[in-house]
Amino acid sequence: MQNLFGKVALVTGASSGIGRATAELMASRGAKVAIHYRDNIKGATEVLMAIRESGGDCIAVQADVTQKDQVETMVQEVVSTFGAVDILVNNAGGGVKKSTFMDMTEQLWEETYALNVKSILFCSQAALNHMIPQKSGKIINLSSAAARLGGAGESIHYASAKGAVNTLTVGMSRELIEYGIIVNGIAPGMVDTPFHEKFAPDENRLERLVASVPVQRAASPVEIAEVICFLASDAANYVLGETITVSGGR
Repeated sequence: MQNLFGKVALVTGASSGIGRATAELMASRGAKVAIHYRDNIKGATEVLMAIRESGGDCIAVQADVTQKDQVETMVQEVVSTFGAVDILVNNAGGGVKKSTFMDMTEQLWEETYALNVKSILFCSQAALNHMIPQKSGKIINLSSAAARLGGAGESIHYASAKGAVNTLTVGMSRELIEYGIIVNGIAPGMVDTPFHEKFAPDENRLERLVASVPVQRAASPVEIAEVICFLASDAANYVLGETITVSGGR
């Protein structure tokens, strides 16, 4: 079990799914956690209460991560409350909506990249303003196994954006290591979260996806959170610029 005592973690998109599991797991391992949400205040409040009832220290912070000024205000709130930000989990993201390549609009393309890529730029820059002076920090970017599979099922735009996240992770890791900051990524496969209910609600398609996974099931959010916590811990101090695929072999 990775010890995160004394660390301050900001987890974006933490009101449900992988983000929620990560926030709760990090808190259980001693981290002070900032639970980010955009619209889902109900979910964020549930996470907040669950962590506090378990004896953890946390706050909820609201922001649209595609807006630089809101992100900077959010990070400043975290630092004002806890005194630092040691771990940033860039989990916020999503598919926006499905589209064939030929029907792709410029607006959908830009919204997808803003949510999945530009958000990492804004959140990381804001956190780095505090990590660089302290000469330490961990950043974990959430990609997707879809980046390597090409985005079948009318999701090329999403897969492309996650491919950009993979490249961004490598580039950030090389530039920021001189400041003692370690950057890695994780690429989940099929995970049992609300993402699929919204982005791919077709039950038959979901059944086909599960059937294509060698372990014959979707991952639980906690299984993904375990790998994120590993990357955030001292156990991963010699892991740099990697995007670990957690997909049950798919």
